[in-house]
Amino acid sequence: MTFDAHLGKIWLMVSADNRNSTIGWKARLGVIVLATNLTVEHEFRQMVPEGVSFHIARCLIKDTARNETEKEKQFLEIGENILEAARQVAMVQPAIILFACTIGSSLKGPGHDIDLSEKITQVTGIPSITTASAVLEAIQSFGLKKILLITPYPEEMGGKEKEFLEQSIPGLRVLRMKHLGIVSSFEKNLLPPESAFSLAKEIACEEADGLFISCTAWRTSELIETLEKDLQIPVITSNQASLWACLKRCQVRGLLQYGRLFRLPY
Repeated sequence: MTFDAHLGKIWLMVSADNRNSTIGWKARLGVIVLATNLTVEHEFRQMVPEGVSFHIARCLIKDTARNETEKEKQFLEIGENILEAARQVAMVQPAIILFACTIGSSLKGPGHDIDLSEKITQVTGIPSITTASAVLEAIQSFGLKKILLITPYPEEMGGKEKEFLEQSIPGLRVLRMKHLGIVSSFEKNLLPPESAFSLAKEIACEEADGLFISCTAWRTSELIETLEKDLQIPVITSNQASLWACLKRCQVRGLLQYGRLFRLPY
């Protein structure tokens, strides 16, 4: 036996005994983020269970808007860029592709999330989901009917998200909401987690049966458990719901320290 053949035999023996050495041996996720987004990668690193890998493609978006109208226009212009990013991340052969952007998958109203998923699947042949769809699924899985909504968005965008949620889930009501009014996509990454905590406590009320913290660029994962204890209601965040929906489709259990959502059976 040659030296190379001997090494090859050893490698095969090790591989057979240690199959979990393969990257993404439980599940491999393809994730599309806006080119300005820092937070999805940071939070997914904390939340993904062992054996799950995620691989990022960046979708170009202008971040030069001076007001809310210009920002909405920039979001509505990224359709082809999303599909190009999908083609790129499909090269790692993921089990599922996620478009990780809440407002970008809901701004056009009910059905926009599903339409985007279908287009991604058409160009890649891979199952797809968007953050907006994941959030709707999480809300429905808890059976929530009266929720609180906080976002870093400008007021009108926040209002459109409220409409998207209520029109997508019959009987759902957003009881109270608060928005930080930030136009820049990049600046949302710079918000401290405490900003979400303060906003949630500010609008809390006894009638609410759930809280949704919107935006994949808003760092909030470390607050989920604390807010659930303080408010005594389920807390859903954009990144938490996005990962949960992907893992659910791959039949992989998530880590339990990021809220009640990961403890729901499936």
